[in-house]
Amino acid sequence: MKHVTLFSIVAGAALATAFTLPKEPALATLTGSVMLADAGKVVFDGEKPEMKPLVIDPAKSEGCGTVDTQDQSLILSKEGGIANVVVTVEVAGKEVKAPEKPVLLDQKTCRFEPHVMIVPVGTTVEYKNSDSISHNVHTYPAKNDQLNKMVPVGGVETQKLDKEDRIEIKCDIHPWMNSYLIVANTNYYAVTGADGSFKIEGLPAGEHKAKFWHEKLGKAEATIKVDAEGKVAPVEVKMTLEKKGGGRKR
Repeated sequence: MKHVTLFSIVAGAALATAFTLPKEPALATLTGSVMLADAGKVVFDGEKPEMKPLVIDPAKSEGCGTVDTQDQSLILSKEGGIANVVVTVEVAGKEVKAPEKPVLLDQKTCRFEPHVMIVPVGTTVEYKNSDSISHNVHTYPAKNDQLNKMVPVGGVETQKLDKEDRIEIKCDIHPWMNSYLIVANTNYYAVTGADGSFKIEGLPAGEHKAKFWHEKLGKAEATIKVDAEGKVAPVEVKMTLEKKGGGRKR
């Protein structure tokens, strides 16, 4: 089994609120080549921002059930691990394969689940409504076709994504609902778990550029080295808040 080594970096970022997820990170495996584990970690560098809940109008949340009011835009563990960081590695000459079955993005208790998801180019996504009230799926792509449709109770809207993209998704009925769908031109990727950990399986030996993206902390890069024997030492990748007057990569 191949392992990866990540060299520490620091990226600019913007302020946001935080909360913790369940300890176990969710799998991000769509093709069998990529999964989450504790080989690498993305951590927050600096003083943690104050955790504040979302402000939700009770009139607009009627029928949602118990709504999770914690802000998902920046999720930090007690140790400073950053959840929902997208990690991608493109390997030249490797064919990108989409999963045979559609991938699910659910609307449940008036939240999108998962909050951040990554799929390879060519994937078909199902936008499902598991709630007892109607929802809307409104996508904001840069390259793929925009989708803006009502999704009735128990309904599903389907879309094939053929272009590399970063898509924000909202529900116009419930303004606090949003998620990010990353369409990657690679099968080597991961989304960090609740403790900031991740692992990318199957990379060939050599040096590879890893790209990191977070909705509030912006972009970062690192070099991944895979030796012939797969022996590595885990290294932390750091992302931090921008200073006033500074900028960050989007």
